[in-house]
Amino acid sequence: MDLPMTVIKHLLGVILIGLLVVACSSTKTTESWSDQSYTGQIKNAYIIGIAKDDLNRMIFEDNFESRLISAGIKAIASYKDNLPTNQEVDREDIIQRMRNNNCDSILLTRLISTRTKATISGGQGSYTYTPGSYSRGLTSHRLPKDSPYSSWSNYYRHGTVNYVAPTKAEVVILTVESVLYDLQTEELIWSAQLETRLEGNFENMVQTFVDEVTRDLKEKGLI
Repeated sequence: MDLPMTVIKHLLGVILIGLLVVACSSTKTTESWSDQSYTGQIKNAYIIGIAKDDLNRMIFEDNFESRLISAGIKAIASYKDNLPTNQEVDREDIIQRMRNNNCDSILLTRLISTRTKATISGGQGSYTYTPGSYSRGLTSHRLPKDSPYSSWSNYYRHGTVNYVAPTKAEVVILTVESVLYDLQTEELIWSAQLETRLEGNFENMVQTFVDEVTRDLKEKGLI
């Protein structure tokens, strides 16, 4: 049975909108560092998305878990392990959860800044600390003890951006950071900052981000 022209036009419009949503979400790595003295590969990662919004946390963690598993790495999203969203949760409690899951590493991700281009309104964020200059030559054993990067637990306790969605159509640039720690030494072995241009579906943006992070981890020989 032939479809009416109005129905065909409607379907084409839906398809076009879907393609635009995917195409308008792009991610690029702006900074990437790895510990050159680390020669191992991660086998079982504990994934924590540091976010004020539970849904955003679940989307990040689910995508990372799925992507790492597809790459042959065991992974567990912390929300599935009933880890509270409160960043003041006891460090030993987190360690015990990771031990129970036989994890050898911990991957943490958070939004660290937002900005807009041709701002109309909204798209604002607030951040509770400034980490300072980001160095490609960074090595974990040189970090001061009070540095947010000196241990995974310090990183976990530091703040995150409270993202407010824009009220009108505009280009929103999110800067997101992922860090990877070895659980045995508790040293930082990899970190990256990525910029994501968000002009559509948030989950599509996350998928693009996770793909870029996974690509960089593979290039660094960590997975």
